[in-house]
Amino acid sequence: MNSAVVASPVRSTGLRMGLLFLITAFALTALALILALLGPAYDLSRGGTAGDLRAAAIPVPAQLSADDQLLVWLGVGAAPGQHSATEPGRIAYLDGAGVSTPLLEVPSQTSRVQPCGDAPVSPNGQYAAFFLGLDAGTLYLVKDVQKPAAVTEVRPLTCLGGGTFSFSPDSSRMVFINFEAGAEQSEFPDGLLQVHNTADMSEVFRYENVTAFDVRDEGIDFVSFFTNDRNEADEAAVLWWSGSSTVEVATLNPAADDCKFTSASVKALPDGKLLMVLGHRCTSGETRTAWQLYAVDPSARSATLAATDYQAGTFASFARTNRIFSSPDGNLAFFTVPDGVTANTVGLKLVKVDDLAISDWFERQVVMPSFSGSPNAFPRVSPDGRWLAAVVTSPNNENTLYIWSLADASVAPITLRAGSAGDTISSLVFSADSSRLVLVAGGSDAADNSLIAVDLATGTDFRVARGRFGGGLTLSPDGGYAAVLDWQKVDDPKEPPYANLVVIAIQNSVATTLYTGADVVDGKVTNQTFAFPLLWRKPLPPAEG
Repeated sequence: MNSAVVASPVRSTGLRMGLLFLITAFALTALALILALLGPAYDLSRGGTAGDLRAAAIPVPAQLSADDQLLVWLGVGAAPGQHSATEPGRIAYLDGAGVSTPLLEVPSQTSRVQPCGDAPVSPNGQYAAFFLGLDAGTLYLVKDVQKPAAVTEVRPLTCLGGGTFSFSPDSSRMVFINFEAGAEQSEFPDGLLQVHNTADMSEVFRYENVTAFDVRDEGIDFVSFFTNDRNEADEAAVLWWSGSSTVEVATLNPAADDCKFTSASVKALPDGKLLMVLGHRCTSGETRTAWQLYAVDPSARSATLAATDYQAGTFASFARTNRIFSSPDGNLAFFTVPDGVTANTVGLKLVKVDDLAISDWFERQVVMPSFSGSPNAFPRVSPDGRWLAAVVTSPNNENTLYIWSLADASVAPITLRAGSAGDTISSLVFSADSSRLVLVAGGSDAADNSLIAVDLATGTDFRVARGRFGGGLTLSPDGGYAAVLDWQKVDDPKEPPYANLVVIAIQNSVATTLYTGADVVDGKVTNQTFAFPLLWRKPLPPAEG
């Protein structure tokens, strides 16, 4: 905020000079005191940063509540991936005035700070999870706007998505696979299934060699592989944990001694029965990978092979290409099949659950999660389970967003092109009420792009704002506002771009800068720092009664 002081004219030059000296001396003394209190410009662990000074002068945006807190990664450098290898960062809350509250230190060598899984926020909105670390790191749980609490040490594959982490529908538990070291390069990815209560983070269940799971309020369905002396999966066990006991409901073996299982996914249906897809490959005869669809009846402890066929690609351990989705009523299921074009692109098949009739739903090049990342966003399912949003790419790198109705397979998908060849759809986020999908489409690496919103009820889309938006797109709990990095460029093309953190109102496109990522003096970019948005948190009202 600027202010002005108006004074009467002073006729005496000496008096004017004396007043100027006193004012200058007072200003310099005050500045020295402020700098002494703040400490070094880049001491991110203590809260006195150049970025904090830049942000602190920003008025509180009228559209943000004082309770809104953005959980951010504050770091030295242009952005994540370009951050300092010597200066530590921190996890902090950033309020609507851009003022930060430090929470955790981020070691300088950290390579990954990311929300965990496909749905990092619990269904009731009270809890959220994120990963911080290198090849190994820590899973953190955040309750409301409290300080993040360490849950356990995990591998980053745990938070990749594609069914690796989940909250229970009633939000009382968080379930994840703590993958073994090097799982993304192994014959098949597996690890320790861990179940923790969200209220106190206590571990209530664990099971080894788990490759896939599905969570219900009543318990967890999961698949565990058992191996021979060559570390090949020659037995797949389907199990059910009820909260108090574990039952093996079915046991499957490959078709021959020289065959093995390579991947698994499992999905519980509303009637308690399961669908499961296994990857199956032999070392002699026909050596192509096949998918096998099983119908599992836990009450009868039986598994019936419903269909199988060879596929064009393999289930790569570093990509989550074996997934099952279902309609909210459980009458339809959709499963992915590697298409052989790339390691992390698939086609989709449709299953009518009543008679297990299978048809091709989408042929190829749907982008799935990959451990090494992707220029395009990974698939997302809406919180109400009605919509599947995914990017479909092409050999010419033309990328298109598809939003399919999981509730009615006959409904034509909503589609939206990224733009020209080479443009991407880099971020996808559903609103908590499943009414809207917000995305970033267009250029990448600080090139021009757009923030776009899609109204799912009407299938219409509109441009919220133009910019040079980067990663970290996150929405407010009410879905009305988006927080995202926005790259800025100065006139001198030799100067690097820098990233501001902005909040944009979806309906009226009003944008507010919460954090400025650099000092620009005489056209020169200096003191680059960033505030990468992870999760938008807001205290929940107390429960009634």
